[in-house]
Amino acid sequence: MADLSALDLSRMVISELVQRSEIDPDEIDQVVFGIVVPDARAPNLAREAVLGVGLPARIEAYTVSRACASSNQSVVAAAESIASGQVDIVIAGGAESLSNVPVLVSRPLTRALLGARKSKSLAGRLKGFASLRLKDLAPVAPAIAELSTGLTMGESAEKMAKENGISREAQDGFALRSHRLAAAATDDGRLKEEIVRAYIPPDFRKSLAEDDGIRRDTNLEALAALPPVFDRKFGSLTAGNSSPLTDGAAALLMVSEDKAKALGYRPLGYLRSYAFRGVDPFDQLLIGPAYTTPMALERAGLSLGDIDLIDFHEAFAAQVLSVLQAFESERFAREKLGRSKPIGKVDLERVNVMGGSIAIGHPFGATGARITLSILKELRRRRGGFGLVSVCAAGGLGFSMVVETA
Repeated sequence: MADLSALDLSRMVISELVQRSEIDPDEIDQVVFGIVVPDARAPNLAREAVLGVGLPARIEAYTVSRACASSNQSVVAAAESIASGQVDIVIAGGAESLSNVPVLVSRPLTRALLGARKSKSLAGRLKGFASLRLKDLAPVAPAIAELSTGLTMGESAEKMAKENGISREAQDGFALRSHRLAAAATDDGRLKEEIVRAYIPPDFRKSLAEDDGIRRDTNLEALAALPPVFDRKFGSLTAGNSSPLTDGAAALLMVSEDKAKALGYRPLGYLRSYAFRGVDPFDQLLIGPAYTTPMALERAGLSLGDIDLIDFHEAFAAQVLSVLQAFESERFAREKLGRSKPIGKVDLERVNVMGGSIAIGHPFGATGARITLSILKELRRRRGGFGLVSVCAAGGLGFSMVVETA
């Protein structure tokens, strides 16, 4: 999908959403989309998508970014606009094309290029380039490390695995489970019904209709043979138990209850509560969901035992297992949350029942919306209940949301 931009992907899912839902475009009030690595040529992805799809030009649109929770932010922003009575119908989601991340140039070369652009003479245009050195011409890769800590997300997850005693075997076992469940959900059609077939340029003869990161032939032996990536000598995180960075987009139609009834829609579900929180990135960068989950549950008036399904963003197996460990830790409850008892133990049979990001992939700006759609549709197949969505994000951010279906 290297020839498809985030805007291309956004247009695909929005167009398909409008067609499948049969919503009258004139009824749409707003579009909110998330992205983490925007294209400088289209900084307001949401607005460009509105115009690119051919939706009414009056629809206002804006783009949000909250690292890996960007499309969770778009869902929340849409919900808040609806709850405040400003709008009735919003398309919320996100997109990411990690095959098309912008490649930067050095500051000296940037200054020379800007100077040449302003100059009116050829001599003036060339003057700024005279002082450049060969190293100034080298491209600058996008930063993948946290600005605050200097560590990549993988290095921070490796640190969590060591501090929490998460073994390589446990991580590989969780990764294998993700691949097997995603493969099963693809084969029986559950995941496929959420997917838009993408026709690939330039000739559009090839198409993609399922996630291509699912490893149907993997096993514990193959996963165990992979070398550590982030700490090559003592580490336990590998390409096999970490989420692959991918391209993708996801979109949801969000409607006020009164408007949904007026239009004859049966909602997939309701957003009951949500919570964001920051944690110290120098401590455990990706532990945020262990803090936001009790907040979201309390706001929903529920306990962990009331939740029927949980969908964690699987940034790394070590991260999810660390959060699950914190849920049942009396020490974490007491020292970190100020609670007298832990959140509770989670039955893995309720967690990521159609696989997760380790198998499906992680297009930064789209993952949160994808997870939300998947859990709502699976809850409906199971005839209702409560679902918990939890996402960790760069910068030491956590997000949790409780959804409900009838």
